[in-house]
Amino acid sequence: MLATSAWEAGVVSFLNTTKDNGGPGATPVRFCFCEGRVLFHHATQAMPRIPEETIQQIIAATDIVELVGRYVKLKRAGSNYSGLCPFHTEKSPSFNVSPSRNSYHCFGCGVGGSAIRFLQEHDGLTFPEAVKRLAEAAGIRIEEEVWDANTEREARHRSLLKQMHKDLAEWFHALLLRHEMADAARQYLKGRGITSAVAKNWQIGYAPDQGSVLRRWAADKKYSEHVMVDGGVFKMGDDGRSYPYFRHRLMFPICNENGEVIAFSGRLLDPDAKAAKYLNSPETPIFSKSKVLFGFDKSKRAIAKAERAIVCEGQIDTLMVYEAGFQNVVASQGTAFTEYHARLLKRHCDEVVLCFDSDNAGYKAAERSFQILSPVGLTVRVAKLPKGEDPDSLIRKQGPEEFAKLIASAADFLDFQITHKMATQGTDLRNQVQLIEQTAATIATNPSVAARDLMIRGHAGQLGVSEDALRREVDIFVRRQQNNKQAPVAKQGTTKDEGRKLLTSQHPTARMLCRLALSETDVLEWLRDQDLEPLLSSLPGTELLNRVWRAHFESVDDAAQAAFFSTLPVEEEAAFAQLLAQPMPAGGMEAAHEAWEALDLSRLLYLKQQAQLKLKQPGLSPEEAAKLQQRVLAFNKEYLDRTRRASDTP
Repeated sequence: MLATSAWEAGVVSFLNTTKDNGGPGATPVRFCFCEGRVLFHHATQAMPRIPEETIQQIIAATDIVELVGRYVKLKRAGSNYSGLCPFHTEKSPSFNVSPSRNSYHCFGCGVGGSAIRFLQEHDGLTFPEAVKRLAEAAGIRIEEEVWDANTEREARHRSLLKQMHKDLAEWFHALLLRHEMADAARQYLKGRGITSAVAKNWQIGYAPDQGSVLRRWAADKKYSEHVMVDGGVFKMGDDGRSYPYFRHRLMFPICNENGEVIAFSGRLLDPDAKAAKYLNSPETPIFSKSKVLFGFDKSKRAIAKAERAIVCEGQIDTLMVYEAGFQNVVASQGTAFTEYHARLLKRHCDEVVLCFDSDNAGYKAAERSFQILSPVGLTVRVAKLPKGEDPDSLIRKQGPEEFAKLIASAADFLDFQITHKMATQGTDLRNQVQLIEQTAATIATNPSVAARDLMIRGHAGQLGVSEDALRREVDIFVRRQQNNKQAPVAKQGTTKDEGRKLLTSQHPTARMLCRLALSETDVLEWLRDQDLEPLLSSLPGTELLNRVWRAHFESVDDAAQAAFFSTLPVEEEAAFAQLLAQPMPAGGMEAAHEAWEALDLSRLLYLKQQAQLKLKQPGLSPEEAAKLQQRVLAFNKEYLDRTRRASDTP
C-alpha cells in the first residue's frame, strides 16, 4: 500500500388493513392494498402489515411544510403556505400546503394528499418506500412486514441496488485514498488542486483497471452478478460474459436529492485511451440521468437561498466552484438539460447562470440549455469565461473573487446570443434577417408576455430594426409554439385531473355530508352509527361518502385521516384533498341530518326512475311489467309520505 502523506492524513425499507365489506355487523374481510389498489382479499389469510397506528404516528411526526419546502419555495399565506406547483408548469402560485391538515393541494392541476403521497408523486417512490423515508427522518422504527409480493420484491431490489452503490462508493473512495493502484488518480487530483478534504467531502473514488479486483469485492460483499449488472456496474458482453463498466477511472458518486448514491460518473485517467473522457452509469431501476443534477443534493438549499443556480459542464468544475464558496452550483449528467431538470431548478430559484466553456461547443450547449430553461419561466444569463479557461482553472489562477465578478456580470442570454452571432456571422442582408428571426424565436420561448415585451424593446435597436417589426416576428413564433403544443396539451394532465373529475361526479349533498364528517367529530361518529348500505349501494355519486363511512380512522384526527387517505388510489386522495380545501359548510349536526334525509329521498327518486326506464324496454313479459309498475308505485308512495312528514315537522 502506498499513499502520499497528504492523502494518508485524510483517511485513518404490504400495507394490510382490515376493512368491512358491508355496513355495521358485516363479516370482516382483510384487504391487501398496494398504493391504494386492492390486490386481493381473504377472510382468514394472515398477512403481515405496517400497522395503521404507525403510519398515523409517522404522518403526525412529519412537518409537511418543512418536507415540501425542500422541493418548493413556499411563502406564508395566512395559516397556510403557497408556492409554484412541482407537478405542472405555472406562473402564479396555486400550490397550497396546510400544516393544520398535514396535507397539500394544487388548485391548478388538482393533485393533493399527505406527506406520503407527496414523496410517491415527486420522487417516484412506492408507498412503503415513502413511509420508510419519513419514518427514518422522524426517528420512528417500523416493524417492516411483507405486503404484495411483486411490489415488495421490486422495493427490496431497489434497496439492494442503493446499498450496493453505497458500499461501492466507500470502497472506490478507500482505494483512491490508500491503494497503490490509484496513484495516477491521486496525481491527477493533485494537478487539479483537489485536496484530500475535497475528495472526502465528495467521496471521490477510483475504479481499478483489473476486473478481477472488483469481482473479488463483489464476492466478498455477496453481491451477485445479476445485481452488479442491473446496477450498471457490470456490463454484459456479446459473448454472454460480464465485465466491469468502469475501468481505471476517477469515480464521482452521483446522488439523488436525499444524498443516496444511485450511480457513478467515471473520468478517464489514460490520455491515450480511445474512450469517452467521462462515462456515466447506464439507466437502472434507481438512476435516470434525465432526472438527476450532479451536486443538487448538496446545493439545493443554497440555490433556494440565493434564488439563483450556477450551472457548470462537468463534475470537477462543479465541486471546485462549490468548494470555493459558491454552493449554489450544479451540473447535468453529460447531457443537455431536460424539462425535468428545468422544473427542478424552477422550484428553487428564478435565475440560472450558465458557466460553460467559451468555445463553439460551449455556445451550442448554452443555446440548447436556454431552449429548455426559458419556457418554464427561468431567467437565463451566461457567464463568459476567458478563452481557454474553465471555472476550475479560473478560480485556481485568479481566485474566487474574480469568479464572483464573472457571475455578477453575466450577460442576459439574448445579449450573449446577439453578440456572438454578430461576431461570427456576416453582415449581409440574409444574415441580418436570419439573426432577427433567431432572436425572435429566442424571445418567443419565454412564457411571460411582459418579459417578451421588455426583451423586444431592449434589443430591437441592437438588431437595427423597429420594435413593431421585431414584435411581429416574435408573434409569429409564439403562434407556432402554441399550435405545436395544442395536441400534447390536450393529452397532458389526464391523471392529475382524475381527482377533480371524481369530486365533480359526486352527488352535491353527498359531497357536503362528506365534508362535514371529515371536519366535525360528532357528525363522523353519528354517520358511522347509521345504516347507509341501502343508500350507498344504490345511489350514484356517493363513492367518497362510502369511503368515509367504512373507514376506521379515529374521529377527526388529522394524522389518522392522512394515513387513511394515503392508502387510497391517487385520484381518490386528490379528490379528498380538493374537498378539504373547499369552505366548510355551515349547520353542523343539523345540516348532516338534513343531508342524510335529502340523499335518501334522492335514492328513492333514482330507483323510481330506473324502474320507469326498465318499463320502456321492449319484450317485457306481463309479469315483469306488473312487478316494475308495483315498484314504481311503492317508491312514489314512500317518497310522497316522507316529504309530507318532513313538511309537517315544525
